[in-house]
Amino acid sequence: MRNLLKIGILTLVLSPLAAGLKFDLSSAVDYALKHSPTYLQAVKSTEAAKAQARKASSLFLPQVKLQGQDILRKKVFTVEIPPLFPGDRPKKVKMDFTRKYQFGLNLTQPLFTSGRLTSTYRINQLQAKAAEMDLLQKRLDLIYQVKKAFYSVLLARKMVEIQKESSRLAYEHYRQVKALYEVGSATKFELLQAKVNWENTKPDLLQAENSLRLARLNFKNLLGLEGDFELEGNLYYYPLEVDLKTLEKFALSHSPALLAIKYRTEAAAQGINLARSQFGPSLALVFDYNFRSQNFNFKANNWEDYYTLALSFSVPLFSGFSRVEDLRAATSQFYSAKYGEQALRQAVLMRLQAAYRRAKQAQASYLSARDTVKEAKEGVRLAKVNYQQALITSLQVEQARLSLKMAEMNMFNALYQYNEALAEIESITGYKFGGEK
Repeated sequence: MRNLLKIGILTLVLSPLAAGLKFDLSSAVDYALKHSPTYLQAVKSTEAAKAQARKASSLFLPQVKLQGQDILRKKVFTVEIPPLFPGDRPKKVKMDFTRKYQFGLNLTQPLFTSGRLTSTYRINQLQAKAAEMDLLQKRLDLIYQVKKAFYSVLLARKMVEIQKESSRLAYEHYRQVKALYEVGSATKFELLQAKVNWENTKPDLLQAENSLRLARLNFKNLLGLEGDFELEGNLYYYPLEVDLKTLEKFALSHSPALLAIKYRTEAAAQGINLARSQFGPSLALVFDYNFRSQNFNFKANNWEDYYTLALSFSVPLFSGFSRVEDLRAATSQFYSAKYGEQALRQAVLMRLQAAYRRAKQAQASYLSARDTVKEAKEGVRLAKVNYQQALITSLQVEQARLSLKMAEMNMFNALYQYNEALAEIESITGYKFGGEK
């Protein structure tokens, strides 16, 4: 009894592991976002860019520095004093102006930098925004890849069901012909033909099952799964009501890829201002407070101190033409980013147009095939009845079965293409379609 109880407890513990993970589309996307190394790397890169942007704010604040030193060994100055009386010899006197312990507090507050600090700050802020858009685009791309893999498994699973049903219909027809042959109502040729048609369905079923295994393997590799899994869901259809012009307008204002390169172009423009600022003067307030002592203790009057408060002004005059080249490089980088933005804009619109047209074509194919499937199912039903009554031939029954199989395959292929195209449009534009998925 005790052994049976242990076995029961062990079965309850291990049964969820044996069953594997179950995913619907939403949970599959969530799992990928939490476990994808590429996406997690992008998350950390974005965090680093944001930290760099926050760091840029410190450029406007005063820089305070405390320094101290303990002089371990020194050589003091020797001063030669001329003779005080004629005929007397000059004297050499050692004078020590240092102290063993010296400490200093330095505060520097920039007042004017010809726009250098402002440009640096804006560049870092824009780079942080671009990194955020890159992260959002990677998120959309990953979601698209998960949806595509998810839909591929659903399609492959549906193809297996269609091939099984087609094989079942072929077997039923073979049994029907065999029964008629045994009573002399069907010829030997019809019997052989029905059996061959049934046998010919087996390779198609094996191919469909192999496609399902490959689709599941691709999904498993994409999510980084180690054990078995199950998918819950179906391919759904909901009308595509938004037009292409609306999607193009939305993409130009919301596409993360376009926004990222837009921010980088603005950062490159600030780079020109930064390069120009190198030609301008700088003004800073500098405060130095120093105190020193020969003995390290805090007795009264042991430390002597002094301080300076100054305005530091500097004007760069010549730097070997490096500033000129920096300005040329910054200008070239700006135009490179600007042309890159134009090229990406065209590429995004072209990709969007192709995906939209593919979606519209798949939508039309699905709606047409949906009605065809209804007619093909009715055709198979009538073919069975008519053949039983010797109104049609066995070949016509086979044609009805094949017509149903092709109609169902076309319908679900079109539905897959439709859902996949909508998922790609979402990844391109950031637009979210409604409907059940």
